[in-house]
Amino acid sequence: MKTDRKYLVFLDIDGVFTSSRVHYAHNASYEMWHRFDPVAVDFMNKIHDRYSVEFVLISTWKNFIDAKSKQSEHWVRSAFGNSGFRGQFANPWKTDPEETWINKGHRYNRAHEIRDYLADYATDVKDYIIFDDNDYEFKNVLGKSRLVRTDPENGLLYKHMKNAQIISSSTQSQRA
Repeated sequence: MKTDRKYLVFLDIDGVFTSSRVHYAHNASYEMWHRFDPVAVDFMNKIHDRYSVEFVLISTWKNFIDAKSKQSEHWVRSAFGNSGFRGQFANPWKTDPEETWINKGHRYNRAHEIRDYLADYATDVKDYIIFDDNDYEFKNVLGKSRLVRTDPENGLLYKHMKNAQIISSSTQSQRA
């Protein structure tokens, strides 16, 4: 059952949807991780089905892809959709859609991109959750702990799903 509130889910790809575990099990001849973990996809679909959410990419996979290009947007939606993902992407579908990170130096990272995205494109959003296998000082930059830190080798695991459920539940109870 979905709520009437709007939330964002910020998604990394490597270490969340792709991992060494998935790549090894797939036995692909292509060396780069490219297959999405069906369990991670199913879990994101569960979030989509249960809550009023939109998804935003924070992965480096998004860099150098024109956020205004309908062809690029189609490619991203197709990559996820062909993996069984049913979630709705926000508009814009990625953080830093203007690619300003190039000129901001190495201290400007995903946490800053999320902060700026929330300020520039998501003032109506009630809350958010972040799935990433790295911690870019999210709590320090964003002021709250919303990171579900996945495993870079194994991706999204059961314990991460439970952590996401705890974060989502605490957010819901704070709003009640």
